[in-house]
Amino acid sequence: MKIKTLLTLVTLVIATSSLKAQNEGIAVGAQLFSPTGITAKATISETAAITGVLGFNFNEFNNTINLQANLILNGNSDSFNVESGVLRPYYGVGVNFLFSENSDTGIGFRIPLGMEYSLQDQPVEVYMDIAPTVNVETSSAFFLSSSMGLRYFF
Repeated sequence: MKIKTLLTLVTLVIATSSLKAQNEGIAVGAQLFSPTGITAKATISETAAITGVLGFNFNEFNNTINLQANLILNGNSDSFNVESGVLRPYYGVGVNFLFSENSDTGIGFRIPLGMEYSLQDQPVEVYMDIAPTVNVETSSAFFLSSSMGLRYFF
C-alpha cells in the first residue's frame, strides 16, 4: 500500500513538473538558517512577489518563533550568464514578528537582499539572502539574518 502511494506521488510530481515550466504562481518550500522553517512565495507580477516564512530559532539562551512577510522586487537576469535556468537578484522590504520563550514579542523591519536561481523547465527555485533588520518593539536592536532555501511552484 505504501509503495503504491509513493509511486502515485512521484508520478504526480513528474507530471506536474513537465506541465509547468515557468516559476510563477504559488510556491512552498523549506528555508535554512535564520530562521529555519517553512517558506512560501506568491508572484504578483513578472518582477514582484510576496514571500513569507514561519520559522524557528533554537539556542542556549532563548527559543523563538519567527513570522516574516516581505515584498520583493526582482532585478535584471540579463546581467548573469547562466546556461540553464535563470539567476536574478532581488531586494525588498519586510516585517519580522518574533515570539520568544520568555514571553517577549518583537517587531522588526527588514530589507532582504538576495539571489534566486530558477531551474530551467522545472517548477523549482533555490535562493539565498541576507537581511539587515531593525527591531523596534520590546527591545531596539540591529542584526543581520541570512537564509537559503528551496521552493516548489504549484
